[in-house]
Amino acid sequence: MSNFTIGIVGLGLMGASMAYALRGFREARLLGADTDELVCRRAEFAGAVHKATQDAGEVMAQADLLLFCVYAHHIPPLLSAHAAKLKPGALLGDICGVKTHLYQAMEPLLPGHVDYVGVHPMAGKERDGFDNADPLLYRNSGFIITPLPRSSTESISAMKEMAGYIGATRVSVVSPEEHDRIIAYTSDLMHIASAGLCMDFHPGMNVAFTAGAFRDCTRVADINAAAWTELLLDNRANTVERLDRYLASLQKVREALCQADTYALNCLLRQAGENKREMLQR
Repeated sequence: MSNFTIGIVGLGLMGASMAYALRGFREARLLGADTDELVCRRAEFAGAVHKATQDAGEVMAQADLLLFCVYAHHIPPLLSAHAAKLKPGALLGDICGVKTHLYQAMEPLLPGHVDYVGVHPMAGKERDGFDNADPLLYRNSGFIITPLPRSSTESISAMKEMAGYIGATRVSVVSPEEHDRIIAYTSDLMHIASAGLCMDFHPGMNVAFTAGAFRDCTRVADINAAAWTELLLDNRANTVERLDRYLASLQKVREALCQADTYALNCLLRQAGENKREMLQR
C-alpha cells in the first residue's frame, strides 16, 4: 500500500460503490466517513474501505484525493468546519448531480492550498443505501468532469485517470453551468417523465399488460424522493425550461390525435426516430 490516501465522505449507494470501485487505485489507503456508525462498521467488514469513521473531519484531514458523496447542501458546512485541516496539494471533488449553486456556495470556502474538480458519474440505482452498493456500478458508464476556473490540468487529468479505473467509458469535460443545462434534459426531465407516468396509472392494469416499454419508461419512478426534490429544486431554472419544451412536444402529439391528423402524427413520430438515431451517434 502506498502513502496515497483516498477519502470518501458518505457511504451510501454512490459513495460505497465508489469505494469498492477504487480499491487498488494508486495502491491507496481508503478511508470512509458516514454519520451512521453501523454503516461505518459494515463498510470496514465488507472491505469497501480500510477504515471508516463518523468524523468527516478526520477523513478530510488525511485525504490526498477527497470525494464528497453526500447531498449537496452538506458540502459547504463540511468545508467551512474543516477546510483548515485539508492536506496541502489535496484534490477534492464531489459526485453531485447539480453543480452551479453548490460551487457558488463552496468556492469562497476553499483554501488556496487544495484543488477542486467536480465529477458526475452517470450511474445509479432506484434503491439507495450501503446495502445496495455495487463494485461494478460505474462500469461502462458516462462520466462528466466539471472543473472550476482554478482547477489545474493535472487535477483534471487525475479525475480522468480515476474515471478510467472505475470503468467509465464515456468521459466529457464541461463547465458546471453547461453540465446543469444538459443534465436537465438527460436526467432531471427523465425522472420527472417517469414519475409523471406513475402519478396516475390505469386502475385496471397489472403486470400482464406490461412489456419492455413500460419497464423502461417507469424504471426510475421508484425514486429517492428527498434526494430528487433537492436536485430538481437546485436545477429548477434549467429543468423548467426543458419541461416546457417537453410539454410543448406532447401538446403537438395531442393535437394531432384529437384532429385525427395522420400526416402530422406520422411526421412527429418520424422526427422523434431521426432525433433518437442522431443522439446515439453523439
